[in-house]
Amino acid sequence: MQARYRMTSLDRTVPALGRRAMLQRAGLALLGVALGGCGGGGGGPPPPPMQGSLDTRSITSNINGNTYPLNIYLPPASAGPRSGLPVVYALDGDTWFDILVDIAESSHAHAIIVGIGNSRALRNTDYVPVNLCTPNGGGEVAFLDFIRRELTPYVETTIGGDPARRVLLGHSHGGSFVLYALFAQAPADHHFSAYLSSDASIGCMPSTVSAWDQAYATVYTELPVRLHMSYATGGNIEANVSFIQVLQGRHYARLDMQQQSYPGSHTGIIPAAFADAIAFAIAIA
Repeated sequence: MQARYRMTSLDRTVPALGRRAMLQRAGLALLGVALGGCGGGGGGPPPPPMQGSLDTRSITSNINGNTYPLNIYLPPASAGPRSGLPVVYALDGDTWFDILVDIAESSHAHAIIVGIGNSRALRNTDYVPVNLCTPNGGGEVAFLDFIRRELTPYVETTIGGDPARRVLLGHSHGGSFVLYALFAQAPADHHFSAYLSSDASIGCMPSTVSAWDQAYATVYTELPVRLHMSYATGGNIEANVSFIQVLQGRHYARLDMQQQSYPGSHTGIIPAAFADAIAFAIAIA
């Protein structure tokens, strides 16, 4: 079975997401923050009541010694038993959590979302190897071990989630970490079923990223996961397109990959890119 590549533009997205409603709601929320910050008034209709629920926790890793706050979204009971739900593990979870909750609520996604928090200093260590853009890289191996050996067992034991439906989502340095995690394990050992990389900062570490892919391809001919790679026309488009072309040339068996380009800035694409990626990962009908 050959790899399947689905080339999708911004205008050909999954209708079930209710993207217009999601973007309108996210835009109103961001506008409200902006107006509140500059003394603007609040009119407009209130947001609809939340269907799911929120929780906050923290976990301290015995592997790297760091403590990570967790922002958690739980869908309503109508989504079914939590033990059978996919879990989206989102990097930079404290930064993007509100957008992710809005996506889940607007799309009625039957998924748990776990936003993994960090400080700005930690993300530059945990997410990437030594690179050309930020200092203090090199903690990605320990951070992946923390996710695999400590975080996901904790979530699945105390909150829920189907181990066969784990999803990893990251943007920028987080997107680079998603690609590191993708190639860090053998086909039979992949910890996640779906890997979602948004405008990854791989141009900051081109030789290292190439080595990840090359080492994997030397040994394996299949990549049995769902992979969503998005990139911004005003962001890291060149490095991401080049890497996607390399992946396409591998012809990995059992790889279901979707790439999408979005007009906009590096962070401006996030609501749309995350919405499409999550729909792709959990196959919302």
